[in-house]
Amino acid sequence: MSDILLRFVHLSDTHISHDPDYGSEGIPRHPAACAEFLVEQVNQLPFEPDFVLHTGDVAYDPREPAYERAREILGRIRYPVYYLAGNHDDARMLQRVFLKRETIQPTWHYEFEVNRVQVICLDSTGPATPPSGTVSEEQLAWLRGLTEADDPRPLIVAVHHNTLMTDVPWLNNFMRMANGDALHAALFPARQRIRGVFYGHIHQNSQIVRDGILYSSVLSSWYQIHSWPGQAETVLEPDAEPGFNVVTISADQTHIRNHRYAMS
Repeated sequence: MSDILLRFVHLSDTHISHDPDYGSEGIPRHPAACAEFLVEQVNQLPFEPDFVLHTGDVAYDPREPAYERAREILGRIRYPVYYLAGNHDDARMLQRVFLKRETIQPTWHYEFEVNRVQVICLDSTGPATPPSGTVSEEQLAWLRGLTEADDPRPLIVAVHHNTLMTDVPWLNNFMRMANGDALHAALFPARQRIRGVFYGHIHQNSQIVRDGILYSSVLSSWYQIHSWPGQAETVLEPDAEPGFNVVTISADQTHIRNHRYAMS
């Protein structure tokens, strides 16, 4: 393996609520308590990540008190954190209340560079039947401008929704973004330098490789969901541990460590 370029923590779907009585049937823990424990786990890592990537569903309901509570909890992370909007978020409110931005984008998409690695963050919360979403045509045009460029840098892409078809009808027909094929096509020109497309939404660890492009999801900090072949409905996995992933990028490979932890 060549020299390591960067390491980051991938986490997602904290679903933080300001309501102390909030919960879902069959899930014994409150999402805010789970997020607090997640922050402790990240802050106690035995190494220094370059950044943390949160791929959406910061809050469970897009309400100002929920984002204020999320800011209070997630603001304790000791490292730079980059956020995406999820289907439970409101992109404008996420920027205004949670991130305290003065300039608000209609969709929350952006790019940045760390250690000579390009990172593209997309907003897949466009119109669709929930909990699906879309990446807007405007974003796809912007993305194609980046993926078709003569750019030697390794590339990381982040989005909330799952993109590709699988053998799980629940993922395909209910959870998947409505224009996932268009997103994959927009990524295709940069396939030689893409080190991974990282997403959340499905509350599980999953990896798919198509046309040489790696798609990798991550566990929720709150609860997990099954996705067996042929599964057509949401099936909770309430006893499954929460977790996050540690991603190491080098010039020639991607290493993903799936990390689970037990709630004390």
